[in-house]
Amino acid sequence: MKPFLLLLLFFFLRLNVFGQFPEENPPELLSNPDATVVTSNTFRMDQNNHQGFFSGNVITIANNFKMRSNEMTVYFDESGSEIKRLIAKGDAVLVQEKRTAKASQMEYIVPEDKLILTGNPEVIEENKDHVTGNVITIFRNTNQMFVDGHSRVILLRNSQPQEQQQKK
Repeated sequence: MKPFLLLLLFFFLRLNVFGQFPEENPPELLSNPDATVVTSNTFRMDQNNHQGFFSGNVITIANNFKMRSNEMTVYFDESGSEIKRLIAKGDAVLVQEKRTAKASQMEYIVPEDKLILTGNPEVIEENKDHVTGNVITIFRNTNQMFVDGHSRVILLRNSQPQEQQQKK
């Protein structure tokens, strides 16, 4: 079994024994910065179809993001060692250093480093700019965002008087 799958199984079993979800980054991320840790109420692996299915309070933590959803399906390549894509469904929330995204469904396509948000998607940037639309696509490697259908962008500019800005 691949190291990634062992790590997932370890945390799945740990959840069932202790019944708690980690609020801080798991210690495994300190020793392996490229690791991703997923916890959930249940986990099912189908090696014939190269899929893993997490259900109930799914929490995904890596060094550069945290994500919560009701369920998540992970699709592996034929060898079972690389993740091709994942789909998180049900009140999905993604938190990164400078942005938060919310949607009914989030699909992450690993080779393209592309995140597709559907189902009332919204993205809130660290400066509080707010983006909504029918479909929001984020290309993480180029920091580009495309909004399809009924896009709405709220750009919040700093409204403090210049005197207050200079005091900071």
